[in-house]
Amino acid sequence: MNYNKPHFIIKDNLQKSKKTGKYFKDFVTIDVLRDVCFRITGMNDFSYDYVDNNYCDEFISSTYNKGRLAILKYKGQVMYISFSEKDITGRNSSVQSVPTAFNMFYLNTYKNKRLYYYFLDANGNIETDYLILMYRLMKTIGFEFLNEEVLGEKINAFISIEDIMFSRYVNSEHNKSNNSTYITKSSNKNIDIYGKTYGANKYETSMICYAISLLAKQNQIINLYEVLEKNLKELPVTSLNVIRQMGKINIVPTDMQLEKKLLLENNSLRSPRYIYNLFNRLGAKKCALCECEIPEIIQGAHIWPVASIKKTNLLSFEEKLEHAISGDNGIWLCENHHKLFDENIIMISKHGKIKFSNNLEKKHIIYLDSITTKYTLPNKYMTNKFVKYLSLRNKIM
Repeated sequence: MNYNKPHFIIKDNLQKSKKTGKYFKDFVTIDVLRDVCFRITGMNDFSYDYVDNNYCDEFISSTYNKGRLAILKYKGQVMYISFSEKDITGRNSSVQSVPTAFNMFYLNTYKNKRLYYYFLDANGNIETDYLILMYRLMKTIGFEFLNEEVLGEKINAFISIEDIMFSRYVNSEHNKSNNSTYITKSSNKNIDIYGKTYGANKYETSMICYAISLLAKQNQIINLYEVLEKNLKELPVTSLNVIRQMGKINIVPTDMQLEKKLLLENNSLRSPRYIYNLFNRLGAKKCALCECEIPEIIQGAHIWPVASIKKTNLLSFEEKLEHAISGDNGIWLCENHHKLFDENIIMISKHGKIKFSNNLEKKHIIYLDSITTKYTLPNKYMTNKFVKYLSLRNKIM
């Protein structure tokens, strides 16, 4: 451990090295290592070892073989350095190995350690809105950027969970394809995270959970609803271990077995999967009938009620479940409008027009007029499936 000269240990294999013939040393060259070494230690003289996948020590495990991490040891210090991709080919491509690097860093009990990120000279845009979001998450959880000057703007850490929520909302509004993790408030102290756990989405979900854990206030309740698909598993084991060790987030796996159980037991189903599907279709919580955007009091309201879905004899249980959790079978409504909608005091025509019940007293109509500011649903609601659900609802009224 007490290297008097900086010493790098780097796994050389990349995920596709056998296929491409390209190895880590082809991108993280001696010149790159020299720059990294000087920026961290102020020294140009160093030694290095490119090791194979089986190598392990107390800082790097044998199971880590993605090759985008270097360990630098010097005078009792251990530096974890994660590198960007050389070729930016997708929204997550330059930060996919960051959660793995953070997991190894966080779970290691060695005290004298630091965490860095280094931008390689990349082919592609390293400053997309999405990547800037990820860089901010990285800075929030402790990454130091060694050559941040290659970016056109300074990266600032998030200062609160609300700061993350706002940035995530703006990012998803700019690019709908960026939607995989949603953060919302369900009460004054409760934060709910709905995150996919497969493919590239798991990196985003992990990073958001780490940052939120570090920013959480005392006694704040935070739930992570893992959106599992078919036989796909939870977040990687090491990511779950980190989240649990941080001790701020309750992890709730939400596979279809849970959804079936909830449907069997409830006639008013606002399950994690249903809420996620509404987020995925409609974006952030905002009442469809007024200007309310207070997430704590906005709910997912079914168009074709769950109780009616369950009563029909024309569908199998799996089909009933599909309708009950469909994002097309719902709108965001504040608590007030939701109750009025459930009681059919407020109704929606098949053309998306808002109507009031004919049986109301004039003073009640005046009140409804005072709290309702939108009398036609936005176009994003009016899909063919949504209109079909409206027809089914109005048919049984």
